Amino acid sequence: MGESTEVPVNDQAFEETWRVRISMPGGGMLGAGILLGVDTVLTCAHVIPWDGDGPEPGGEVLVELVGVADAAPVRARVAEGAWVPEQEDSRGDVALLRLAEPQHARHAAPLHRMVPSPGRTVRMFGHPDVPGLRDGVYFWATIDGPCGPRGEWVQLSPRTPAEAVRPGFSGAAVTDVETHRVLGMVVSRYDDRTVDAPAGQRLHLSYMIPIETIVRHLPQIEEHVGGRRGNDLPSVPRGAPLDRDFARWLARWLRAADGGGPGIEAIVIKKGEAARAATLSRAVALADREVTADCPPLAGRPAPPAGPPDRPPDQSAARPAPPGTARPGGSPGPPRTLRPPRPVDETVPPVGSVDLALDVSGETVAHVAERVADRLGLHTGDGATAVGRFGEIRTVPLTVVAEGVDYAADPMALVEFTDLLAARGARLLLVFRNPESQSLELALRMADPSKDEITARLDRVRDRIEHIARRERAAYDRTALIAPVRAVPQEATGLRLDLTTLRCDPERGSRRFLPKLAAFESAVESGLLRVEEVIGLAEAGVARRDELRGRLEAFYALLATRSLAEERATAPLYRVAHNLLYQAPCELTEAERAVERFAEAVRLHTHRPRGGDRQ
Repeated sequence: MGESTEVPVNDQAFEETWRVRISMPGGGMLGAGILLGVDTVLTCAHVIPWDGDGPEPGGEVLVELVGVADAAPVRARVAEGAWVPEQEDSRGDVALLRLAEPQHARHAAPLHRMVPSPGRTVRMFGHPDVPGLRDGVYFWATIDGPCGPRGEWVQLSPRTPAEAVRPGFSGAAVTDVETHRVLGMVVSRYDDRTVDAPAGQRLHLSYMIPIETIVRHLPQIEEHVGGRRGNDLPSVPRGAPLDRDFARWLARWLRAADGGGPGIEAIVIKKGEAARAATLSRAVALADREVTADCPPLAGRPAPPAGPPDRPPDQSAARPAPPGTARPGGSPGPPRTLRPPRPVDETVPPVGSVDLALDVSGETVAHVAERVADRLGLHTGDGATAVGRFGEIRTVPLTVVAEGVDYAADPMALVEFTDLLAARGARLLLVFRNPESQSLELALRMADPSKDEITARLDRVRDRIEHIARRERAAYDRTALIAPVRAVPQEATGLRLDLTTLRCDPERGSRRFLPKLAAFESAVESGLLRVEEVIGLAEAGVARRDELRGRLEAFYALLATRSLAEERATAPLYRVAHNLLYQAPCELTEAERAVERFAEAVRLHTHRPRGGDRQ
C-alpha cells in the first residue's frame, strides 16, 4: 500500500467520534464498530467470536472509542436478541453489543436512511492488524449499486485497488463524504484471483450493508436512525388478493431500472380495485429494503453449529465465504457448497428497486420535493427551497412510486414536477384513480412515445408471440414423451388475433392506446410463462426417464462377468424395463418399478459366488 491510499487519523479535518475498534480482552484485533446512543455498538456478527455454544456469543470483547481522545476501553457483550449471524444465503451478519459503561450521547453516529445512489463518494475507517495501522486508516470508495444476497449489499469500487477493505474493516461505518452521514456498514470484500487476468486488471471490490437493511434485521436500532422511511404506502395483510398479471408487469418495470425504459409511466387503479391496489403495495414492500412483505422469509436465528467455528477467534466468521469473497474481519475461508437458488418468482421485484413510494393524496409539490430531497441526502431549508434545488441538480438517480396523483393538492403542478425529475434521470410510476382526470392526460402525453416507438413495441410483441408458437411446438414434442401426457396451452393463435385487433384499434394514435398496449404486453408474457411451465415439467420427466435408462444399462453391465445362465435368468426383467423406458409416452412410475425389479435381480446374482468359487 502506498502513501497515496492511506491518510493518518490526525490529518482528518473533522473527527468521527462514533468510530469503534473491537478486540479481544487479552489482545488480538477483531474488527470495527459504530457507537449508537450511549451504550450500544453496531457491528458485523462475524466479528464476534462464537464457539457455537448457545444461541449467541456469551463472551466479552473490548470496545475502544478511537475517535474520542483519552476514552478508556470498555467491555461489551452481545445484546440479548440482537444477534443475526450470516444466513445460508449470506443475508444477515449484523449484531449489537451492549457496553458495560455508558458513553456520552454526543459521540453517537448520525445513521441516516438514504438511497445508496451510484456515484456517491464514501469513506471507511478500519483497523488492520498491521504494525503502524492498528489505530486505524481511512479508505475511500464510490458506490456502484445493489448486489449480493437478494440485493441486501451495495457494491463499492475502491478509489485505488489498495483501498479495498481488508481484515479489520468489518463493522466499520460507511460515511457519505458530502453529508457526513453514516449510510451503511462494511461487511465483505472481493478479490479477483483469476490467474489469467493481468495484475492491473483484477477486480478488488468492497461491500456494505445499507442502514435500512440493518434496520430490517435489527429493528432495535430504529430510534438511532434519521430520515423518513422510503415507503409510505399501506402494508399488505397476508392473504390479500393478488393480481398476478399486474404483479408481473410491476416487477418487470422495476427490474428495468438499470436498463433504461420510460422515465414516466402512468397507470390507473380506480377506487374499489382492491386487488390491484394490494398488488401495488405488495410490490413496493418487496422492493423496499426495510419493509417486509410475503417474500421468501428471512431466516431466524439458525441452530448453532455442531462443532467449533471454522476460524480461530481472531478471524471468526459465521460461515465460510464463497470462493473469491472474504470477510474483512478475517481471512478467506474455504469454498462452501451453496444451496440451489430458489425458483424465480416473476411477481417479485429486486430488493432496492423502489427508492421512494408516496401516497400524494392532498400533498403539495413542496412536500413531495422535500421527501425526494431527503432520500437524496440534500440539505433544504423548506419545501419551496427543495423545489428550487431540483432546477440546479444534474442527476436524480431514484425510482419513485407516487399513488393518488390526481388527488394531490395541485395535480397538474405535481405532474410537471415529476417531468423535471424524469429529465434528470428519475424513473416514476404515477398512479391515478380517475381515468378521466386532466392530470392523467398530461402524464400520458409526457410518457407518450412516438408512433415509431409504438410500431416497434407492436413488432416486438409480434416476435414474442411467434416465440410462444415455437415453444408450443416444443411443448407438444416434449409432453408426448412422458405419461400422463400434459395438455399444452394454446396461446399463440388467440394472441395473433388479439394483436391484429390491437393494430386496428381506432385509438392507436391517441394516449388512451398506451394502457391497452401495456396490458396486452403483460398478457403475452403471462402466456409465455404458462407454456414454459409445461415444458419445464415435461423436461423434468424426460430427465428422470434418461436417468432410469442409464441405471438400467449400468446394472446390465454388471452381468458381463457372470455366467450365461445368470444373464438369461434376468433377461425377461431387463426386456420389460427396456420396453417401458423406450416407448412413447413413457409411464415413469411403471418404468421405475421395472428397473428396480431388474436391479434387485442383478444384485442377487452378482452377490452370489460363481460355480468355481464355491467352498
